[in-house]
Amino acid sequence: MKGEPVHDDFVYLLHYYQAISQMNPTTYPEFIARFYDTIYHRVRDGVDNTFFINQALAAGGKVLEIGAGTGRLFMEALEKGVDIYAIDISPSMTTLLRSKLPPQQHFRVRTGDAVTMQWEERFDLIIAPFRVLSHIIETERQLRLLATVYEHLREKGRFIFDVFVPDPRLLANGIKDQPDFDGEYEPGRRLRRMVTSEPDIVNQLLKVTMKLTWDEGGIERREVWTFPMRFFYRYELEHLIRLSPLNLEIIYGDYRLNPLNEASREFVVVCSR
Repeated sequence: MKGEPVHDDFVYLLHYYQAISQMNPTTYPEFIARFYDTIYHRVRDGVDNTFFINQALAAGGKVLEIGAGTGRLFMEALEKGVDIYAIDISPSMTTLLRSKLPPQQHFRVRTGDAVTMQWEERFDLIIAPFRVLSHIIETERQLRLLATVYEHLREKGRFIFDVFVPDPRLLANGIKDQPDFDGEYEPGRRLRRMVTSEPDIVNQLLKVTMKLTWDEGGIERREVWTFPMRFFYRYELEHLIRLSPLNLEIIYGDYRLNPLNEASREFVVVCSR
């Protein structure tokens, strides 16, 4: 039962998931990292910031952000006095994040896979904001991540993550070349991003393609990046956590802590050790 000492079968699972979790996960190319702050300052800020920052402040101890990217949440939390650390699998992202920090603070940021991470610290709160688990495709890796998070939490520590609630219409029809950003990334230099999403219902995957076009000193540059994203359903998430050593506290329907209902667009999942 949860809350009891870790038994041999759990140790076996840890070793098993360690062995199978060496598959290459999603990493962000340099051109995505370059424009990440510009794009998500517009399309994401104001959606989840307040919730996660408040959770970090309330933790009252060490906080770890998984999939910290270029530091959209990390930097705000650090500036507000949170003892926060970060890990991201993409060197392009962590390089930019470290560039925002003085050298004496670089110890807070690691480049690596959260599924197999090994920190000396134990944390009062671990967060995985903005669809981190959707980038972990295989069930075995998802379970390994949950087990690794458990190992890194202090007693009564919490793990909070979010994933999107699947929209049946988008799953049926997909998205084709929908613009989600069109503006300047520097004065006088335009950036445009188009997004395509092709659903694979049976495997619960979205094949996402991002097409970026921008002005590079008078020359038009174009880059394309395609990657898979996993979508989840409510009871799948509940069963996934039940298979892990974590305890499920609650799943909210948004960042204002409203209950799940037919209008919910987010699964905000709160677990504890």
